[in-house]
Order: sequence, then C-alpha cells, then structure tokens
Amino acid sequence: MVATTVPLLFTGCITGLFGGENKTLRSETLLPSPPPVLEKILPRDLPAPSPEQLMPVSRPAPINSADRAHNGVADPARRLAEVPSPDFSYHDAILTEDVTWRGEVRVEGVVTIAPQTTLTVEQGTIVRFGREGDTTGHDAFLLVYGRVAALGTREKPILFSSHFAQPMAGDWQGIAMLGSEKKNLLENCRVEGAETGLDTSYSTVTLKNVHFSRCGTGARLRDSVVSAAGGGANGCITGLHLMDSEVEISDAAISGNRQGVVADGSSLYLAGGTVSRNDLDALKTADSRIRIAGGSFTANGTGLTLVSSQGSVTGARIAGNAGHGIVLADSRVKVHGNEIAGNGGAGIIVEDGKGGAWGNSIFANGEYDLVNKGTEEFRAMGNWWGAVDLSMIGKRIYDRQMDSGRGRVFYLPVLAAKPAAIP
Repeated sequence: MVATTVPLLFTGCITGLFGGENKTLRSETLLPSPPPVLEKILPRDLPAPSPEQLMPVSRPAPINSADRAHNGVADPARRLAEVPSPDFSYHDAILTEDVTWRGEVRVEGVVTIAPQTTLTVEQGTIVRFGREGDTTGHDAFLLVYGRVAALGTREKPILFSSHFAQPMAGDWQGIAMLGSEKKNLLENCRVEGAETGLDTSYSTVTLKNVHFSRCGTGARLRDSVVSAAGGGANGCITGLHLMDSEVEISDAAISGNRQGVVADGSSLYLAGGTVSRNDLDALKTADSRIRIAGGSFTANGTGLTLVSSQGSVTGARIAGNAGHGIVLADSRVKVHGNEIAGNGGAGIIVEDGKGGAWGNSIFANGEYDLVNKGTEEFRAMGNWWGAVDLSMIGKRIYDRQMDSGRGRVFYLPVLAAKPAAIP
C-alpha cells in the first residue's frame, strides 16, 4: 500500500467477495482453513438417481499428441507402473454403501459413488486408473454423486494416477463430481495424468494442498462452490478453468502450464500464491467478478487479461512477463498498490476508461508503461513511474499526445517516491 506521508510532486484539481456454514473434518494438515466462500444459490432440484440410472459422463476428446508433448513425455513405449497386488480392485462398479480405501487401489473402468454414499480415502493410499492390458486408460475415472473425503497428510499424501509409470495428460479421465453438494474434501492429494483432474458440476468441494500435475486441465469447476488453500497446478494444458462458479484460492502455486487460470462468468478471490511460467496468460477472465489480493504473476506470456469483468487487483507483483502486465477491456477494475514492472509489452493496456490505477509502481516495461487503445479518458493519477524526470514520464504513456484518435491518460500528480515494497 502507498504510505500516506509520501509527498506528491504536483498537485491540482482532479475531476473526474465472500461466508457460509462449514463442518470441520479431522485433519493433520498445518495449512490454514481456506477463506469462507460466497454463498450462491445453485440448483438443488436434481433428481436423486437410482443405482440403475447412474450413467458415466461422456468422455472428452482424447488429448492430442501436440498437447501431450507439452508435458515433456513421448508417446511411444509406455510402461505400466510396477505395483503390488491391490487391496481393493474394481471393474465398472457402483458403490451404494460407505467404503474406506487404503493401501493400493486399482480402478478398471468407472467407479460410481451413489447418492448418500461416502467414499473415505485414508492417508498414503495410491489409486491407479486403467484397464489391465489397456495402453490408453481413457475410460477409467471416478464419478461422484455422493461424497468424497480424501484425507492425506503432508507425510503420507494420497495419489490419484494412471497405471503408467510415467503418467501423461489424458491417461485417464479424472475425478468427476455431479450434483454433489455434500462438503467434499480433498486434502494433501496429488492428481496426475488425467484429462481433467477434477471436474465438478453443481457441486461443493474444499481443497487443501491438492496438486494437479500433467493433466489436460487441472481442475474444471462449473456451477460449483469451491474453496482451496495451498496446492496448485503444474505441467497442465490449462491449470484451472472456472465456469459460472464461486471460487476462493489462497497460497496456490500455478506454474509451468500452457495457460494458468481461466475464469468465465465466475466469482474469483485469489489471495497470495504464485502464478508463473505459464506460456499464455497467467489469469484470463471474461464476465467475472474478481478480487486479487497479493501474490505474484511473473514470467508468463501475459500477466492479467481482464475482459468484461469487475473487481480489484491490489498488492500484487506483476513483473517479467513476456507480453503485457495487465490488459483491461470493458472492465471496471481498480488497480491499486501493485508493482507492474519489467514486462516485455506495456505495463498496462486499457481499451476504455472504466477502470482506474493509482498507488502503483509502474516502471521499466517495454516501450510504454501505459497504453490507452480506446477513445475514452483513463485515470492513472498518483502512481510512481520510476526514477526518471517528470518530462520522461509522459513519453512512456501512449495516449492522445501521440495519437489524436486515442483518449487522454491523466497521470498527474505523480508519486515522488516508490511505494513500500509489495510482499
């Protein structure tokens, strides 16, 4: 945040997300509980199907070879993992009574958790998906209508993986939750090699230190309420994809994916953590409500691309991205108290005057620190633009002074000193 005692070089007249009841489950994790989730009314009139009516969800198209290459593992000569005799083995089963998994579990085909049924997975359990003799494993997944409580610990995490020694995106389908609003909990788990590690629809789930690795999509959350602390996604094509959901994420590491976080028509609270080394966007939103509080977005293709969204970005470090730091398009977003520096493109690109930026450190970006691509005026007063003369600041802001068809950028007064360091 900007200290109130920092003087301004110039003065003048300037004109012009979230609570709910939680039931605590026993846990040995040291992670803090995730923040409360904003209540949202979700459809609750889905019929409770009988076991005979339970049908697997349709399988997405297989991951193609180009996408598999993103994981750094070649297709040929896949080798099955060497595992002991399983403690539990299933072949296209429907579980209608509560069950606890431990040790080694093998799933061939689809295991369905019926409504009113709870699957408990003990610490240290390894669950492998794939049919014996099947070199793809595509048809294997876990379908949850009931509830899952996977309670790993840091010392003994739970692994959900394929039956290959080196899992790749698309080896198995993943964990699907459909109409499961029964406080699902995954804690200290690793999900790897799936087409979609966790695929939720009309469901409620809490994730604590859950890592999605080498998946097509780490987690796809649709019409769901999700709270996550720790964990993250790496080596996926898309780390997290939110659609019409209420999601809160704290202290996650989302790195090394083709795309980091994508939010469509969702509410997202993202606090702390790192989003780095994603080939395309670190965060891309459309028609969403967002609140970014702290954290870093570094070494990505583009930092934040916010389209038709509203909310705030505060206390974050958005630096060293190959493209632009922040792109605002038709978005009412407050950009305040951030460090936006060293990006290969512009520090901030705006397409209209709906947003605003103040109290930031914006410096050493590509050719320009701020570009106004639209015809409306944009307000960016009270920022620090680097240790340069005042005459140089205007030269690094692209607006009407350089193109008569662009809107003005109001940047005076400027801060005389760099704000306090971003955590």
